[in-house]
Amino acid sequence: MNIINIHNLAKDLNKEDFISKYLNNKEIDIEFIYESDFINAKILRDFIEIICNKLWFPHKDVSRFILIVDELNNNAIEYWTLKWFQNKLRIKTNWDSESVNINIEVEDSWNWLKHKNALEMETLRAHQLKLWYWNHESIRWRGLFMITVKSVDRLYFKDTESGGLIVWIRKNIEI
Repeated sequence: MNIINIHNLAKDLNKEDFISKYLNNKEIDIEFIYESDFINAKILRDFIEIICNKLWFPHKDVSRFILIVDELNNNAIEYWTLKWFQNKLRIKTNWDSESVNINIEVEDSWNWLKHKNALEMETLRAHQLKLWYWNHESIRWRGLFMITVKSVDRLYFKDTESGGLIVWIRKNIEI
């Protein structure tokens, strides 16, 4: 896995050229480390868009992944990590002849009193699935469960050894 600290990147970095160095036969295995600050969300959205476009994902899937990653990162920043602590975004693809699995993980560092662990998140998800939101059609209301349930094949929560939370999604895309 290639590890990149966003803080160490040059402001004038050509992100497309930079990402090209990490592609290996249409596969990528990369981890971005970033300070828990919303200013980094734009940088991460840019990288997701570049990665998806370089992997020739359909346009609708590129837009969905940008939205999903943005939601995962914003949740990690807003709810689970105090400012200036570090979060991680991992992206890994696995290809076969007809499709690609893309796995995306966001790991927070848990430094907030109202932080939820994996069991609490699974309980919350089960509760939300029973509520009205499942059929909610508004394009204005966003949320982790609504976005991921309608856009990915799998959503998984895992606790880290340090008490943080990993939110992991997987999507299979036919190419």
